[in-house]
Amino acid sequence: MLVVSFDYRPSILNVVREIDGRIFNAKKKQWEVPEESVVECVDALKPLNFIINNDVLATYDAFKRRSEEVANIKKNESPYAGSLPLYDFQKTGTAFLRALPAALLADAPGLGKTLQTCAAFEDLEDQVLIFVPASLKFNWRDEILKWLPNDRVIVVHGNKKERTEQWHHAHKNRAKWIIANYELLIHDKEIHDTAAHEWGAIVCDEADRIANPRAQTTRNVKALRAKRRVALTGTPVSNTPEDLWSIADWLYPRYLGTFTQFQKKYCKLNEWSRVVGYQNLDQLRERIEPIMLRRLKEDVLTDFPAKTVEHVRFELSKDERELYDAVRKTIIQEVKKMTTLDTRSLALIPVKMLRMKQATGHPCLIDAPMNSQSSKLDLLKEMLNPILKSGEKALIFTQFATMARIMSVQMMDMRPLVITGEVDALKRKEIVDEFQASPDRRYLS
Repeated sequence: MLVVSFDYRPSILNVVREIDGRIFNAKKKQWEVPEESVVECVDALKPLNFIINNDVLATYDAFKRRSEEVANIKKNESPYAGSLPLYDFQKTGTAFLRALPAALLADAPGLGKTLQTCAAFEDLEDQVLIFVPASLKFNWRDEILKWLPNDRVIVVHGNKKERTEQWHHAHKNRAKWIIANYELLIHDKEIHDTAAHEWGAIVCDEADRIANPRAQTTRNVKALRAKRRVALTGTPVSNTPEDLWSIADWLYPRYLGTFTQFQKKYCKLNEWSRVVGYQNLDQLRERIEPIMLRRLKEDVLTDFPAKTVEHVRFELSKDERELYDAVRKTIIQEVKKMTTLDTRSLALIPVKMLRMKQATGHPCLIDAPMNSQSSKLDLLKEMLNPILKSGEKALIFTQFATMARIMSVQMMDMRPLVITGEVDALKRKEIVDEFQASPDRRYLS
């Protein structure tokens, strides 16, 4: 933390108030600025003839050098002396993660953020605590052991008694990698009993899970101490620029200012202090650039063929068309009966319209008999047959778990495997392993 002291002068006060993350300590009667804003702070105050402590100037020089190093890493091919087989762009990502005490790796999905994290910490002797969605815990374990087979990995899972033993085992036996899902930040006090413990690194995968600054999960992860922090996400701004604030604030507290300062600088607020738009986004992009690295597939995987997207149209049968029209008519009548169009009722309209989508998928989704015909399912079978006969496998995604179950029943001859949100992480891993290993398991939905 930097301390800024001066006799009151409006001109100086206005300059200080423009520094990101500044706060006024009323008790000590001084302005305080986060260390990460040292370059901005010194550059703003030097022209005003401030006396700058030598330690601050040394910090200023160190941060300038670090910024130049990170910029150079992003522009040029980075050397890598580790043991993992990395693409050149992954070497850059690894060097980026190693160069900073906290960093946001925001590569598009599929570019190997897990592998780059393993490479960044392969020589680290301290423990690495990883928070992930529950469905990814065992994927992370397998990926770590694939590339670093001699490292010890503990996945925290099971009932409360089992998890308590696992936390104790992780600390007592000094496993290098400890993997836990975000929900355990709330349910397992063992994490917080070690609040005084400083982890070698904490990694937050799918970091949009800490994008809500008011959520208990976010507050709890911020309470943990670590020498290094890494946030991984393929969608750094999943909904609004505000999502970025909480992630950056975990990496470097007040790096983008307090939440109020962030909103004032980058958001447009109405008279009720609700966000109605955004501003100064070029400044936000420039501010976040030194701590974030983002690459898209088309930018780095130039040797790979482009993804092929084919939109396939089909006609509903007479019965399906009648069902669809009946559902649409019912929805129109329900909307007309709404006496007021407030926020709650408006939010219900898209939910109601999902029934129209279900009607085009399979009549069973609208409570029709199981033996009802589905033109969409018939077309899917027709498209799948040549794929499966050629020895290939297929992944089929559907928005509705019920549709996945219907497909598994009506396409049983294809020996399908099904994963829905009801499947726990361990069972999910078993299904994926079977799909990958068994030649008889040809499609997964």
